Amino acid sequence: MPNAVRQSLRIRAARPGDANRIAVLAVQVWLHTYATDGVNEEVAQYVLSEFTPDRYLQSLSDPESNVYVAEYDENLVGMAVVKLGVSCPTGANSAVELKTLYVQEHHLGHGVGKSLLQVAEAETREQSQCPLWLKVNAKNARAIAFYARQGYTKVGTTYFVLGEGRHENHVLIGR
Repeated sequence: MPNAVRQSLRIRAARPGDANRIAVLAVQVWLHTYATDGVNEEVAQYVLSEFTPDRYLQSLSDPESNVYVAEYDENLVGMAVVKLGVSCPTGANSAVELKTLYVQEHHLGHGVGKSLLQVAEAETREQSQCPLWLKVNAKNARAIAFYARQGYTKVGTTYFVLGEGRHENHVLIGR
């Protein structure tokens, strides 16, 4: 749909009826970002077990999780998941993790991620008075640059393990 016809971007709390769309969006973004060599059996098993509507329904009913969606004309284009009570692995002073910030490829660079992040940060400040922390793949230069522009700084390193592979992640913390 051409941008000129599109309604304004809307960020809102996710609802149970969004679970299917959230799962599909998560699969699409994750595969595009991380399965750059194609889909092997480990990737397939991970995606099919982790990005399910039931998993997102659990997050939506978890009082320690906040899930936000970004929409244009009722079409999901982005999502963010915040988890309260998760200490930063580097010991930094935060117990609120930005678990996921996904924006559909076609909508990158249009303020969707920034808008989702701003809502997540505002809600977090109201609930916990500490900054968000997150993990980002060390090879994801676009995401690292995005978070740097939003004031996030690297405070350590951790690893995402998938099968036999260990993938370096930067641990970032906001202001």
